[in-house]
Amino acid sequence: MVDFINKIANFNLPLCPPPVETAFFGGIRHPSVYIWDGWVYAEERKISLYALATPRAFYLDFGLDALRDRDHLPHHWRRFISEDGGKTWQDCGAVLLPRTGTGLFDSRSVWTGSVLKHGGRYLAAYTGIRDTGCETQPKLQALGLAASEDGSGFSPLSEEALLCPLRDYDAIRDAGYYLGPKETLGNDDGEEGGAILAWRDPYLVAEDGAGDTGLHMFWSAKSSLRRLQEAVIGHALIKDPFGRPQAELLPPVFLPDSEQFTQAEVPQLLRSEESGRYVMAVSATNKTADLPPEAVRMTLHFYSAPHLDGAWTALNQYDLTAQRRYPGILFGLEKQADGSTAALWNAPYDGTAPEESRYTLPAEMEKIMIFEN
Repeated sequence: MVDFINKIANFNLPLCPPPVETAFFGGIRHPSVYIWDGWVYAEERKISLYALATPRAFYLDFGLDALRDRDHLPHHWRRFISEDGGKTWQDCGAVLLPRTGTGLFDSRSVWTGSVLKHGGRYLAAYTGIRDTGCETQPKLQALGLAASEDGSGFSPLSEEALLCPLRDYDAIRDAGYYLGPKETLGNDDGEEGGAILAWRDPYLVAEDGAGDTGLHMFWSAKSSLRRLQEAVIGHALIKDPFGRPQAELLPPVFLPDSEQFTQAEVPQLLRSEESGRYVMAVSATNKTADLPPEAVRMTLHFYSAPHLDGAWTALNQYDLTAQRRYPGILFGLEKQADGSTAALWNAPYDGTAPEESRYTLPAEMEKIMIFEN
């Protein structure tokens, strides 16, 4: 571990490499960064793809292991724009950075989140990773908000997290969520024999017809109300996001097929114009600290509900394991010629894929049936 820390301290290349000037065609294989978790925000013809990114030089020049070391490193959000339905992508560079050296909730890294235009500005919800100074606790997560005038250059709205497992420990547990012992929060090897801390990947949704008052947030969480460390989706109402932000914790969202996985990650939601129902995509894995790599499964699940407060029913799922792709990115909903509705999705290649495709985004969108005609 000392050798690892020394290598990072001696890293003298940009933590956020500059944008590539030429457009990417046929997927995104960035020459300077790896990309993985992603999410989109669409405005008419313009699709903004936001993705977690980290310099390739960490791994290719320093010899670090992408699977073992990635989550110990500082990441940034990177933005790519397409105006032709995802055929080509223009790199806009880094748009959100960790506040390193500050001791704040996002002082080690920033992880997955979402972007939504709200109240005339672009609002981002994101996962902050705190630098605890202890390399056995590199995954201490909290949820924060940031804002931008144009969808780039996001600035955190507060030095305080919106929802923090350390600060809000009792309130979170009282609301029905699971957190492990305080002294082990963010452990690299999971919580009490289960998966790692789950308090990440916040996704913002404006409730249809509710105006500025109906701002919901969903994220990856766990609960022990029904069984020990069940993978669930967190849910809260966000009030006064640009003033004095507050989160009203709501009960966990229980998924009807949660016995299949230990982690429900990167929730993404859209409303179907055809049916009026909400669709939620969740990337799921059965991973725990002691599960052999060959036994790990990665799947993309789709659910539907008439309202944002549920109840959620399972629609369809897709097994990503053999393709070595994870997690899924929900690009949209599309009505088919026969009157059915399909979800459009893609997924980056993961850290087990061959080097030429590892942490890159394939070219082709996939379709999966979610509503029959």
